[in-house]
Amino acid sequence: MKAGFTGGLVVDYPNSRKAKKYFLCLFVGGGGSGRALPQLPAGLTGDEPAEGVKYERRRADRSDRGSKTKKRKNVKDKSWILKKKELYRRRGKEDVPNDSKYTGRKRRPVF
Repeated sequence: MKAGFTGGLVVDYPNSRKAKKYFLCLFVGGGGSGRALPQLPAGLTGDEPAEGVKYERRRADRSDRGSKTKKRKNVKDKSWILKKKELYRRRGKEDVPNDSKYTGRKRRPVF
């Protein structure tokens, strides 16, 4: 009984500089029983019909992100701070600052 390895190198887009990819294909199996050796898969050449790129829409959405004038709600406004303090008090955390009229206000810049 014999066992051996066969295989080879498959190149996708061999004429491209950016999209060229190399794949090493290895096959393991018996070599002496007269069975046909497995064929290497054919690499992509770029002549196939273009189906589009899967992440194309995501990339377009990402580029539109900066151009939108929609403002995001301020995350740490007064209501958020009050909810967070109340949550800490319910959980029994000590040293939670008292609520005051100054809670959530911006501090003046100091020069």
